[in-house]
Amino acid sequence: MFSKKQPNNLSQYRSRMRLSQRQAAVLLGHKTAATLSQLEAGRYLPSLKTALRLSAIYRIPVEFLFALLYTELRNEVRALENPTGQGTLPLTATTRVSA
Repeated sequence: MFSKKQPNNLSQYRSRMRLSQRQAAVLLGHKTAATLSQLEAGRYLPSLKTALRLSAIYRIPVEFLFALLYTELRNEVRALENPTGQGTLPLTATTRVSA
């Protein structure tokens, strides 16, 4: 699905905030840095709640933290929106977005 070498940008943004793994883990509500270490290594994806917490801690949108995955998913959605490659689908008057 996404690059094994650079599965996410978590460690870069953590470093930018000058936080150790332990400090960031505490802000996430964890007692040890083990979970954060596994997330940074790309061993698994975080829950939505954890991803949003990371976004708040690092002060960066979630899609920046997981840029490769976001780009892949966005491209998949765009391809489904328009299988012919002729721009995006227009919204019609009957299209409604519910909250």
